[in-house]
Amino acid sequence: MITAIDFGCHAIRSACRNPEHPRHISLISERSEYVVLPDTDQFREVITVHSIPYAECEGSIVVFGNRAAEVRWLSPQPSAPLFTNGQVPTADAPARQILDVLTGAVLPQNPGSSAACCFTAPAGPGRTRTAEFLGRLLSMHGFRPVLCSATEATMLANGNDCHYTGVTICMGTETSEISISRYGVEIARECLDVGSAWIDAELARQMKIQVWDRSGECFLDLDSVRDWKLNPRLHLRNSTGERERTLSRLYGVVLDRIARTVRHLMNAPAVQAKLPGAHFSVICAGGPTRIGGFAGALTERFVEQDTASRLLTVRVADDASTAVVRGLLILAELQHAGQTDAESAA
Repeated sequence: MITAIDFGCHAIRSACRNPEHPRHISLISERSEYVVLPDTDQFREVITVHSIPYAECEGSIVVFGNRAAEVRWLSPQPSAPLFTNGQVPTADAPARQILDVLTGAVLPQNPGSSAACCFTAPAGPGRTRTAEFLGRLLSMHGFRPVLCSATEATMLANGNDCHYTGVTICMGTETSEISISRYGVEIARECLDVGSAWIDAELARQMKIQVWDRSGECFLDLDSVRDWKLNPRLHLRNSTGERERTLSRLYGVVLDRIARTVRHLMNAPAVQAKLPGAHFSVICAGGPTRIGGFAGALTERFVEQDTASRLLTVRVADDASTAVVRGLLILAELQHAGQTDAESAA
């Protein structure tokens, strides 16, 4: 069975054709986080009453994936990420085991012989090592792993109107990836070590959005910030309060770096050689790009960087959160079709 899986620092998403309705695509998503609670009778009773599955680990109760959100009220400590700074943590055995469990949960059962699974790994300094680990997980679950970048997948899913040529920006939790493609093939790409996690932490720190545990220890209330950012009325270019203005300013810091990187890639030798004098469409994807005014705020940065004259359009992809996994499924199906044609010709 042809499958795609996007290992994101916010969520792990998978996509495959519905076996009973091949024209439909099944999408599954699990949060890339877990919550650790004390292993006491009180916590066990609460979790049991709410029918929340959990695991036991070294005297603690661990709740992971989407169910982690259901126990946030039991502890003020922030959820632990499965990917630390975009990498699989080498010293966090529970996180590695949870990754295995969640991978199995979002993948279809009985994939069949030599079933391909196109996947993407979090970008960052340890991407190669992380990709190797995730590839082994997919192999253990019966799939043949095929690695792809998030930007390449996004272009495949959303680049039909620009002939799969242009700039792709994938803004994630820990990193932001930028690339330039020509007919679907990336010719230049760069990764920035900043994403929405930095924005959330800075907003919580500057606005003093905090919680305290029973012992008096203070934590940044990142969950509260993320829930607030889901408000559809938020707009980066129409801020009304101090918190909104701070959010717009922090987004601006990241967008400045993205715009500078786009200008740098446009002037890269490979791009100058293959797309001399070209005007580019810009496609943006990733959960952080869904906020109101994102495309307009980014366009302003392109104007400041004197690159706006070389751009045709700047737009956020349809359903930006699933753009990567949809593109991965397209790539998997293209590779399967090519393999089938080659076998038929032989």
